Amino acid sequence: PPSPRSEEFCDAATKTHINDNPAYYYNYAFATVFKFQLHDYIARKILHQPPQSCNYADNKEVGAWLNNILKKGGTEDWRKVLKEATGEDISTRAMMDYFKPLMSWLEEQNKGRQIGWE
Repeated sequence: PPSPRSEEFCDAATKTHINDNPAYYYNYAFATVFKFQLHDYIARKILHQPPQSCNYADNKEVGAWLNNILKKGGTEDWRKVLKEATGEDISTRAMMDYFKPLMSWLEEQNKGRQIGWE
């Protein structure tokens, strides 16, 4: 029966696909962090634009940079490739920075409201 839920419950993990094949979802989550990091580098270092509003369609410099990374395939450890390409180890920094304006807006909109469980 329905009952009050607190933050100690992880209802999202009860999704059958997560239980049946967790490695797939770990890979998906990891890839999301990885692509935010690549996108951040492209936006800030190559295009000199904010990551939230940049466009690199048909940009030859971006294409060459991505090609240089992807052509290595599995011949080098991904950690080394990422570090050489972006100067950073794997990190959620780029994803957190990307959503920082939204987070600030949400905090302002929810000022004074009770957020959380119970």
